[in-house]
Amino acid sequence: MKALSVIAAFLILSLPCMCQAQGASGSALDTNTRVKASENYKITALDVLHFRIIGEADTDCEVRVAMDGSITLPYIGTIKVLDMSVAQARQFIYEKYAKDYFVDPQVDLVIVAYKQRRVNVQGMVNRQGFVVFPPEEKMTVLGAIALAGGWSDNRLADRRRVRLTYTTSDGQTRTDTLNLDGSNPDDREVSDGDRIYVEERNW
Repeated sequence: MKALSVIAAFLILSLPCMCQAQGASGSALDTNTRVKASENYKITALDVLHFRIIGEADTDCEVRVAMDGSITLPYIGTIKVLDMSVAQARQFIYEKYAKDYFVDPQVDLVIVAYKQRRVNVQGMVNRQGFVVFPPEEKMTVLGAIALAGGWSDNRLADRRRVRLTYTTSDGQTRTDTLNLDGSNPDDREVSDGDRIYVEERNW
């Protein structure tokens, strides 16, 4: 390890504590649950990461990704990893440590808890409210309705008028009416925070 300045030495003592404190309030850190994210998984805010440099015990910590996409790690401080894949973030962190602190550091970075992705399903379904869909798996409108217990009444639920409200890439809120009836339904993929409303049939 290269020689450190007095300021860097102070950071070495203080940052591991920051690393531990950052995740202390998150319930995901209080469980023994571990997930296995693919190397291509894009890191998002509120994910929880386990980080260490193999052989350097003082770097071992779990951190929650802040809303601005940043994490705080020992020695190097605060960096942004939002929308990086796990592999990209690992390489980015490697370069930070290799530049000033360690010779060829063996960086271990894994996702230990995902941000929960939820869709709000209301109207003519059996269980109105939020449904959670698995990380790294796609969810469609019909899939979300199925998780909400399905149509509350096959006769009264209007499958031809299902409203999907979502946020566009430019931050605008939009509502589309979908026809989910028949053999070729207008099923759509949903994202975290979307809202689905199943209308009652008009007679």
